[in-house]
Amino acid sequence: MKNILCIRHGKAVHNELSEEIGDNAYFLKESFDAPLVEKGLNQAKDLGENSEKLKNVEVVFVSTLTRTLQTAVSIFKNNHKVKIIALDTIKEYPQGLEICNKRRKKNELKKEFKEVDFSKLDSDSDDLWRKDRIEKIEELRERINKFKKILINTNYQNIAIVSHNNFLKELLFKNCGDESYDLDHCSPYKLDLF
Repeated sequence: MKNILCIRHGKAVHNELSEEIGDNAYFLKESFDAPLVEKGLNQAKDLGENSEKLKNVEVVFVSTLTRTLQTAVSIFKNNHKVKIIALDTIKEYPQGLEICNKRRKKNELKKEFKEVDFSKLDSDSDDLWRKDRIEKIEELRERINKFKKILINTNYQNIAIVSHNNFLKELLFKNCGDESYDLDHCSPYKLDLF
């Protein structure tokens, strides 16, 4: 049986801005591919240094957005045996319009995050994010099903996923539409696939 832990990224620019101005924060140019703020970097560092649950992780599947990449690298920086694989499939929902959920070009990310494997990205540009439409819940569920197949077929037994609030709420609980709660930043949640 696989041991799978899901982690929401650390606190990022758009999270901090949204506390001040609400959802408009997600559309500001300052929020483009929103990076972590200092608190988010510290959350990731603390989790990496203090979590026994993560010590046996063999592979990390990480969203291609900067905040998740920073989180994964910070958490696992002292474990050089961990393979970190970036996937567009596990980016935040919904894709489209919210500038915080649009990633930078693959070549830019590769230069900044040398310890991450970007070979699974089909394109240098962000093909999942489109300015002209908002992703539907059915499309998110298709992404999740595609990702579950990756999890089932991988030979790794101890897996971490570093992704986003809505994506993980749908993956874990099938309720990303429930806005009455958010997942905690940098807290591991167990996923049972079977």
